[in-house]
Amino acid sequence: MPRAAVLYDFGSPLVVEDIEVDPPRHGEVRVKIVASGVCHSDLHMLQGIHPVPLPAIIGHEGAGVVEEIGEGVDGLNPGDHVILSWLPYCGKCRFCVTGRPALCDNLAWSNSGTMADGTTRFHRAGKRLLHNTASSFAEVTVVPAQTVIRVDPSFDLIELALLGCAVMTGTGAVLNTAAVRAGESVAVVGCGGVGLSIVQGARISGARPIIAIDPVASKRELAQRLGATHSIDPRNGDVRRAIDEIVGAGVDYAFEALGKPETIGTCISLLGKGGKAVLVGMAPPDAGVSIDALTLTVEERAIVGCWYGSCRPAADFPRLLGFVAAGTLDLGSMVSATCKLDDINEAFAAMERGDVARTVVDYGQ
Repeated sequence: MPRAAVLYDFGSPLVVEDIEVDPPRHGEVRVKIVASGVCHSDLHMLQGIHPVPLPAIIGHEGAGVVEEIGEGVDGLNPGDHVILSWLPYCGKCRFCVTGRPALCDNLAWSNSGTMADGTTRFHRAGKRLLHNTASSFAEVTVVPAQTVIRVDPSFDLIELALLGCAVMTGTGAVLNTAAVRAGESVAVVGCGGVGLSIVQGARISGARPIIAIDPVASKRELAQRLGATHSIDPRNGDVRRAIDEIVGAGVDYAFEALGKPETIGTCISLLGKGGKAVLVGMAPPDAGVSIDALTLTVEERAIVGCWYGSCRPAADFPRLLGFVAAGTLDLGSMVSATCKLDDINEAFAAMERGDVARTVVDYGQ
């Protein structure tokens, strides 16, 4: 019987226990999970900052092997190695048909913790357990077929799991949302998994300089190994002054990857004339920041949101896999640690302490 880490109460540890997993229905795929990243968004769910229907199996950076396909599923077969895109889409609404599936209008079923037919595939002792995106904190999961991306079996699934959220979000913020061009300057506020992916996306785009901002020395050092040309410890004084010493008068693009009001404010303050702040981190629902509206107007600055890197799965995942195959995108350096499912609560504790860029749950082949 497969096991999963179940969230029963906000603010309480996940409970690792046996579950029952139904076969996939029409348009669904059952996947044996090999690896799952531990993401800050999962921590927000645990804490109730971004509450979800309970009891639920969370986790959304998954990679594994197809066990079974449901009716109507084409292009996938049992035994295929796959990564999971956590955000489904309908393919028919106005956003999907105009190339913006990350903004799909028809995902109410997903937000309710069910599959598209309103039922769940997870159960324990006769009671249903709810889904949450990929539900990759389970040894076996069932997901919509359009969120399953087949990959070459030569790739390391431990590393590839990060593509499902952190890497797609961070690189997509640079390459899709902002469309940074070669020679433009970039600052990155927060260098966890998403921030480090923004750094890599900026390097791939040809941006320069790339300035990493984080209070943790090990994260700044890792950011520089992954492509940052400079780093700043925000505890050492005025970050804007430090930025100006590097670029002269603010950056072209500033990315915020933490979702905290204070770091969002910092991000906006780093812009030069014509600059754009891209808010990538998940802020609490009631978060607010003050904006110098006049400067925003007269210097033609902009503030934009970025949801899942403006992901277009059919185009973006093959592109990222190509970067990995070419050695342009370094996933291995971003995996700070691995753990077993039984140790998942300690992985979240390490995240809260700031000890890691990314921990990956290793389920074994």
